[in-house]
Amino acid sequence: MTAAVSSSKRRSRLPKFGLALPSFVWYTMFFVVPIAIVVVYSFAAKDSTKLIPVDLSDPSLQNYRDVLDPDGVFFTTFKATIRIALIATTLCVLIGFPVAYFVAFKVREKWRATLLALIVVPSFTSFLIRTVAWRIPLAPNGTLSGWLQDWGITDGPLQILETQTAVQLAIVYNYLGFMILPLFVALDRIDAGMREASKDLGAGRLATFFGVTLPLSAPGIAAGALLTYIPMCGDYVTATVLGGAKGNMIGAMVASQFTSARNWPLGSAMAVLMIIAVLLTLLVGVIVVWLVPRVVRMVSPHLAPVRARIYQRGLSAKATKSTGRRRPEVLKVVLAVWAILVLLFMFIPIGLVILHSFNSGGSFSIWAGGVSTEWWGALFRAEDTIAMLVRFAVIGVAGVVIPKVIHRATGRPSARAQRWIGLAAFVTAFVVNGIITDWYRTIFRDVNIGDAMRNSFTAAFGATVIAVIIGSLSGVALARRPGKWTVVFMALVFLILVTPEIMDAISLATWMEQLGGPFKNNIGPINFGLIRLWVGQSLYASAVVTLIVRARLAGLDESLEEAAGDLGATPATAFRQVTLPLIAPAVIAGALLSFTLCLDNTVISTLISAGGVSTFPVALLSATRSTIKPFWGVGSVVLFMVTMAALGFVAAVLRRSGDSSSQIAATMTGS
Repeated sequence: MTAAVSSSKRRSRLPKFGLALPSFVWYTMFFVVPIAIVVVYSFAAKDSTKLIPVDLSDPSLQNYRDVLDPDGVFFTTFKATIRIALIATTLCVLIGFPVAYFVAFKVREKWRATLLALIVVPSFTSFLIRTVAWRIPLAPNGTLSGWLQDWGITDGPLQILETQTAVQLAIVYNYLGFMILPLFVALDRIDAGMREASKDLGAGRLATFFGVTLPLSAPGIAAGALLTYIPMCGDYVTATVLGGAKGNMIGAMVASQFTSARNWPLGSAMAVLMIIAVLLTLLVGVIVVWLVPRVVRMVSPHLAPVRARIYQRGLSAKATKSTGRRRPEVLKVVLAVWAILVLLFMFIPIGLVILHSFNSGGSFSIWAGGVSTEWWGALFRAEDTIAMLVRFAVIGVAGVVIPKVIHRATGRPSARAQRWIGLAAFVTAFVVNGIITDWYRTIFRDVNIGDAMRNSFTAAFGATVIAVIIGSLSGVALARRPGKWTVVFMALVFLILVTPEIMDAISLATWMEQLGGPFKNNIGPINFGLIRLWVGQSLYASAVVTLIVRARLAGLDESLEEAAGDLGATPATAFRQVTLPLIAPAVIAGALLSFTLCLDNTVISTLISAGGVSTFPVALLSATRSTIKPFWGVGSVVLFMVTMAALGFVAAVLRRSGDSSSQIAATMTGS
């Protein structure tokens, strides 16, 4: 009893936000303060004589006047960016909703997981790789352009590349999957009984859809809009790779002010106005969502005659169905065809990347008419690669066979032996390969690509460690120790998620220049460029981990944790022995998702990298300014396979913890 009382006292003295305190400090130092500095810089003047080209001696609104000049290039690009983002978000809803509806309501459970996997695979493939892939079909001298001319559809080569049309097409493609997933999660959570009740009351399919399904799917539409519209507004990659001068967007223009033009005050003003525009658009969306149900209730009495006619028509249709022959469900066939077409649209660029990695010519974008493996050999040392794969295979097979031998010898299966022996075999394979061949350093023939890929993995690993630590702690605090602090913290997490990445990148770049120390000088063998990448990439990733862990714990009974405290366990012991095992699947899933997000990070990596540390996306983005060689496609395929392995492991972990395909999709979106 004494132990329980003392434990209770210790817990009562612990602040509710205690576990979230590291996240508070981290976000304040590397998000709030840098954003505030950018806002201050927006009122300054340019001073090229300084290392930080900012003069704050005479603050003014001149930068905002320059940006908002109706005849200026900045304002024109600003309007074009908002228009492209709004059109793309609308198209994503219109294209993605039928697919999500089909998967949620028209597909059996055993096929649902497959379709969701097909949606997730292209969505989590490297954003930059998918964007670069569009240069293949859109190239004026490419295969598609030649086909269109041969068929007489066009009189000359395609003139889409480096225009707003190319940017619009690629943006819809890049963000479509992030619209479909939250739409599916929202539709899947609709109680089937409500839709059946509507039909039983005489409502037809259209009436049920507009009266029940569509209103209840509103949260999914809102979440999809957040996941698409906001990053679209700050998109830097698509405009840089496909837009050119005719398809420029505000994100690329902001980046150019901080890099080539060195006009930080003007770039800061543009970034601030971009944030304001995004928040105003979100505010309008919230008002619409709040207003529509109230308008419907106001006009509902006037729609009573219409509903009565729909009811009678529904009854007549039911009577016809009951007496006549059963017709095939046309809607299901139409939705299935549409889903297949959309999935083909999502996979074509990935297929082109894989195909063109075997291109026999010297250009990644232009197909030479033949297949060759020379570029795989040009990037990888064949002798080292084959030996490494053989050793991995042998040790991996041993990790599978040994538990079976133990099972046969003892007569008792051991899940723990299978788990730990398999993990030990994987680690052993890495150690053995590293000792024998030093393969991590010697596997690549091209030193630049090898260094870039190693830097990508190192940066992603370090950022993931930070994200998992602070994200898991804050997720537990949100789920188990809520209070008034929760509102402030969730608002901070929301701001991190909705702030365009280009804004985070430029604010961190300016802040790190001022901080100096480990952000401008190496710490022993650790390059300061890696430290910059770890910090920058961890912000968004930690917010994702926070939401995943919070969602996981919110759905679990906390009686076990309370029982541990009642039995005298200290908070640390209860966390280690009870809470941590409960959230382990979510932590692993969050870690792997964070790793894939950081591995693909382009915007932050481009603007804050220093010290000669260049990641693969940064190196590939630089390569797009000239003729891209097919070995870049080889490197892209390797990263694609790593990403797929990570996502497969996420699904396997969540499956073993009892999650269904619907719950896994919800985890992917942080729902």
